[in-house]
Amino acid sequence: MERVSCPHCQFAKELPAGTIPEGARVTCPRCGGTFTFTRNAGTVPAGEGAPAGSTIPSPSVPEPAAAPRRPPSPRTLRFSFEGTAREYFGIWIVNTLLKVVTCGVYSAWAKVRKRRWFYGNTMLHGAPFDYLADPLALFRGWLIGAAALILYSVGSRYSPSLASLLGLLFFLAMPWLVVRSRLFNARNSTYRNVRFNFRPDYREAYVVFAGLYLLLPFTLGFLFPYVVYRQQKFLAEQSDFGTTPFSFEATAKDFYLLYLKAAGWFVAIAAAAVALMALVMPAFLSGMTGGMPRKAAALAGIAFSLSFPLIYFFIAIYVQTRQRNLVWSRVRLGENRFASTLRAREMAWLYFSNAFAILCTFGLLVPWATVRLTRYRFENLTVSSRNELEGFVAASAVEVSAAGEEIGDLFGIDVAL
Repeated sequence: MERVSCPHCQFAKELPAGTIPEGARVTCPRCGGTFTFTRNAGTVPAGEGAPAGSTIPSPSVPEPAAAPRRPPSPRTLRFSFEGTAREYFGIWIVNTLLKVVTCGVYSAWAKVRKRRWFYGNTMLHGAPFDYLADPLALFRGWLIGAAALILYSVGSRYSPSLASLLGLLFFLAMPWLVVRSRLFNARNSTYRNVRFNFRPDYREAYVVFAGLYLLLPFTLGFLFPYVVYRQQKFLAEQSDFGTTPFSFEATAKDFYLLYLKAAGWFVAIAAAAVALMALVMPAFLSGMTGGMPRKAAALAGIAFSLSFPLIYFFIAIYVQTRQRNLVWSRVRLGENRFASTLRAREMAWLYFSNAFAILCTFGLLVPWATVRLTRYRFENLTVSSRNELEGFVAASAVEVSAAGEEIGDLFGIDVAL
């Protein structure tokens, strides 16, 4: 006798040895699964456990057609940020003091230490990111950037013509700086030991980061949403994770609708503020001549002077938040889809309360504010995946100069997606 078992439902049965011919296609009477029987891998003597791959014959049950294999349903994988303000405060205060003591020389090591902490505490599906940049490479780039910044500062102070020439050179170099910065940071960022990558396209970079800006005055600014769209499309579609490229499915229409809606909100709120102040202004003017308490008149004047900066602040937060949600909701990585669900009013509250806390503590709560904002952003970022981010193939790593990254950082160029 020999025992055979179904590998799917584990149903087992003892049969006379040799009952099942080698290579026969047989069916399990319980679950209906069909398998090709191989005696060496499919049976064992009676009384011992049956290995996977064995089958059970059922001559009376016809063999059903094999069902098509369905792709797995997508799962929502969440980002999270595990770092705490206390941990980051220790890194931040040491970095700040050492940069002051060394006149900025420690900046490269401070940047690597900071980014490694933020990357290592950013989790996706239980796995952290990693930042692999060499501080010495960043330091060499910092020296070049510092020399360029000093030359620009000295030139702008003592020679207006030299400052204009340097400003023009910087404008012409900006697309190159953007590409080199993205290239350096992408190739030094990893997830599950797979590096990110950025494919340099300098011709397209000069179109979207220089050429289109020259057309803005001729379109009275109406080209600006299209410029932002082209820039985000360029940054996304030139990026890879291993050998898998990112794609960007948004259109220029999506960006125009976003900016037109923001402009509509600005006009509506500004009109309401002007109408309100038109009602208050007579009392304010009479107060200045004695008909109204001077303190109340002063408060009315302060409220009027602050109304438009506050309106601009909230509209800027609205645009930034909605644009971030739009970009991430249209970014794809193979079959993986991202989604960002930030809310403008919550972002406005975070910015306002963070700024208030930083001012009240003379800057000591900067780490707390940074961690707070970072955690909120990642808590509202997800990726819908069918394969749980498996199967990505790593690309070959090539060392990249950090000059573009450091020059762009010193001159305040932010090109993060």
